Amino acid sequence: MSSAFAQRRVDLINDPVGRSLRLFSIPIALSFIINMIYSLVDRYYVSRLGDAAIAAIGSTDQIVFFLFTLVSGIAVGAGIIVARRFGEGDADGARRTATQSLVGMAIMAGTANVLFYVFLPTIPELMRMPPDVAEFGRQYLQTLLIGFTFNLLNFHIFSLSRSSGNALFPTTVLVSTVVLNAAIAPFLIFGIGPFPEMGMKGAGLATALSQISGTVISMVAIARGKTNLRFDFSQFRLDADLLKRVVKQGLPASLQMLSVSVNRAFIFTLVGTFGTSATAAYTLGLNVDMMVFMTVFAVGIAVQTAAGQNLGAGKPERVWEYFQSAALQLTVLMVSLAVIVWLVGRDFVAAYTQSASTLAAATEYLHITVFGYVFFAVGLVAVRVISGAGASILAMVITAGSLIGIQLPLCYVLSRYTALGQTGIWIGVAGGYAIFCAIAFAVLRRGRWMSSSL
Repeated sequence: MSSAFAQRRVDLINDPVGRSLRLFSIPIALSFIINMIYSLVDRYYVSRLGDAAIAAIGSTDQIVFFLFTLVSGIAVGAGIIVARRFGEGDADGARRTATQSLVGMAIMAGTANVLFYVFLPTIPELMRMPPDVAEFGRQYLQTLLIGFTFNLLNFHIFSLSRSSGNALFPTTVLVSTVVLNAAIAPFLIFGIGPFPEMGMKGAGLATALSQISGTVISMVAIARGKTNLRFDFSQFRLDADLLKRVVKQGLPASLQMLSVSVNRAFIFTLVGTFGTSATAAYTLGLNVDMMVFMTVFAVGIAVQTAAGQNLGAGKPERVWEYFQSAALQLTVLMVSLAVIVWLVGRDFVAAYTQSASTLAAATEYLHITVFGYVFFAVGLVAVRVISGAGASILAMVITAGSLIGIQLPLCYVLSRYTALGQTGIWIGVAGGYAIFCAIAFAVLRRGRWMSSSL
């Protein structure tokens, strides 16, 4: 990894807003695509072991994601504070926050990992997995959890790097880990050459080893000065007050991400009452949504970082400019993607199902929810600006309140108390995005979140 490549930093404080936003967002979007490839690689190899193995991967991923969400908030909180310190020109403060939070993450992740191992034998039963799926799930988790702490450390380092203005470094590390995982997984799963045939344990171990390698690559690059991120462990002592500030920002971020998962789980339950075809249709439609929204999530991280840095630099007017630029660029992109999904969404779904009822329901879902794309994008960017300013609790309340408090009841009422049936859920999803956008924008316009202290 070349020093110039890894140190490439976008100046979010002084560079033109539109251009810097694009330069910063593109590597983040690429990292999301790479993570998707990561998941697809595992599923491709594991699919050769049968349907029970595929089901085990899907079920255990939900468990890991839940735990990851609870712990990863500290990385988001640290990133928000580091961005503010960079904007203030306080390099020592940024370095101190980065170092303290990294150690804090290692402690929390390690503790969560140990607890996960203790309760591992009971997890498949609690999730009511079929016996064959449960056995595959245990095997997979036994080795996957070897890398869980390192996966969280990677997420933390990447968050800190982006907060310093370097979105390219995390992408280069992710590429390295994906290549490694794809290369070693078949050897460990199928026992190619001198390696033993490990099956599901091999799949988990390949992922764990790639995650460990990501942490090693990151720490070595940072130690050699190949990034603009620095850690200082000289005379290190845990700073409880600083870690409390990090957790104060990070816990609402975790709850915000958790609320999204909870809302989606309840919608899945609601959809399930309309049969297997409806559930399959929602699953396929949601996959399309997530591909569309990857760019939205990337721009959201970019404006969150820009908000923190520019408020720290005493340039609050640029924060609003970043929101306007992001909202405009995403509106153009979302409208374009909505048209594409409307026209070819049915063809995409047809590649995954031969059921006429599933195909019809998924197509209907896409033709309705595309009208919510712009609203979701603008609303998410508004919330990210607010959280980037340090008002994480407010951002969490807006997100959780809009999704669980409004979108979910709307889906329930429209599907249960009207003649719309499952179509009411699709309308509720799009309508919920519109309400989310209206609330987030109204709070953003009031501007009180700008006075949040870090």
